[in-house]
Amino acid sequence: MIRHPRIRIPVLLSLLCVALLATVPASITHAETIETVIPSDSFIYLKLQNLKACRETIENSEDWQEAATTIAATPNWQPLSQFMQMLPMFTGTDLPSLIETFFGGQVAVTVSAGAEGLIVGLTIENGDKRQAVEETLAKMLNTLRVMSGSQTPTEVGNYEGVTYHTTELDPLRITYGNVGMLLLVGITPGSFEKMVDTYKKSHPAITENPAYQSAVNYFKEDEVLLFVDTAAAQPFIGATLPPPLANQLAAFQTMVCSWDLLRPGGSLQISGTLQADAQGILTPLLQTQPKMRSIQGLSGEEELFFTVAPASSQTLWQLILGGTRTSTDTESAGNFLISVETDVIDAVTGEFAIAGNLSTLEALREHGTNFNTRSVNNKIESIEIEFPEADLGIIFNPDSPSEWQALFSGLLEKLSTEPIRQSNYKGITLNIASIPGILYYGNVNELVVIAFSERRCQSLMDNLLTGETAPNIKKKLDALSAPPTCLFQLNLGKFLSFLADTEEFPWLGQETGISTEKVGNLFTSLAVESDVAQLELTFSSEEMPIDAVARVAPLIFLIGTQGSGSTE
Repeated sequence: MIRHPRIRIPVLLSLLCVALLATVPASITHAETIETVIPSDSFIYLKLQNLKACRETIENSEDWQEAATTIAATPNWQPLSQFMQMLPMFTGTDLPSLIETFFGGQVAVTVSAGAEGLIVGLTIENGDKRQAVEETLAKMLNTLRVMSGSQTPTEVGNYEGVTYHTTELDPLRITYGNVGMLLLVGITPGSFEKMVDTYKKSHPAITENPAYQSAVNYFKEDEVLLFVDTAAAQPFIGATLPPPLANQLAAFQTMVCSWDLLRPGGSLQISGTLQADAQGILTPLLQTQPKMRSIQGLSGEEELFFTVAPASSQTLWQLILGGTRTSTDTESAGNFLISVETDVIDAVTGEFAIAGNLSTLEALREHGTNFNTRSVNNKIESIEIEFPEADLGIIFNPDSPSEWQALFSGLLEKLSTEPIRQSNYKGITLNIASIPGILYYGNVNELVVIAFSERRCQSLMDNLLTGETAPNIKKKLDALSAPPTCLFQLNLGKFLSFLADTEEFPWLGQETGISTEKVGNLFTSLAVESDVAQLELTFSSEEMPIDAVARVAPLIFLIGTQGSGSTE
């Protein structure tokens, strides 16, 4: 266990930076400088900015101090602790100095296409520590060269007036050198030369790329910025990603991922511009959505809610149900419950919201559900579905009320084991069906309410009767650029606590020292305006995201280091 907190904190910063690279403003002058070496045809451009401010925030944060203590107490920390002790032997400096050297100002990565493959380059900007950056990198590369057994000495040369050094690290050939305030590191053949050409203006910079300018203009000051020209990257995407995902990404012209870490209420945003002739399952999602009425049934305090607009609802059901049914097997459970003539997707398409608390997961884990079928001469006579009382409900605004009513009434007719009972709740007819799990349902202002507990049903009805959106949800909606296609909220802390109690994730348990009590709600929205879709994730509307990340940092550490230490 590392005793000095100034050692543990920088380690967490490095882990955070690594996570961001897999997934920070210096002055505007610095931002312009670093982009002058990024080629215009970069189809991947990642920039981390404001690294000094991020480090200072982490070092002064009680949440990060607590996270550091927790991580250092886990078994997975032991291999990293040993590595840190040996690090000065390889780099000539300790980890805090190493992080301050390489993550002092900005770091950028560029990926573009070349005649012999990908062109991958790294740019580091750290002001007056420019010489320290180069010297430290040289020592690290030389150590790695000796360890690999390479007999080839570091090559020194000059390209377009820029002195460079090249180290052979089979199969890599790393070339690095300074231009102005920047250290350029070429990872693949031709990458160093291409960045120098861009700096010398014999190759256009990314600031001259219209797609880049229009895509990142709103996000360019954020601490994390990732630009992807998906159209230009299509050959690479198609060769490296699973076909279903690659096909969906092919619908986009550009994508931008940005993370505003230092502004209170800042969020992680992913914005995509759809190609004019795009086809596929994403297309229905990218439509202007009407304001959702079902949101009025939410209090905003739910540990879980999920809302979907009508066009997206249809897409979702197509994914779940697989399109129109073609089976004519009258003996199947599905065809016993629903006539083959029924267009299920049309019946269930419409705006809906699911709301509840995570105690539902506990109830399902403890009691489970039973699906009992009674058959006579191989013909289904009845089906019973048993489920526990659960704090979960649904608000549905069907596009086709008559088709929905026919489907729902038919299901209840086949499933109900007792006559449907009715009661009055604030002038609303509350129906109670036993199938034999108990289902509560009714209509409020032409919206259908279905719940698995009377308390949740009444809560949803109470909210709808006000006819107004809860203030905390309205505040989030007002911050969106367009009416949302869908909204999702999850109390991440309670969800992680639930996972920790399962056999599948024993390493999340209390023996690791990880506490999820301070981890709050994760709020996600997908908003669409014209041909642009924007996905946004927010931990808190009051605090800086970098502080919120501290509360999940121990969990990220454990997940990322599975196999490097014992968590049994």
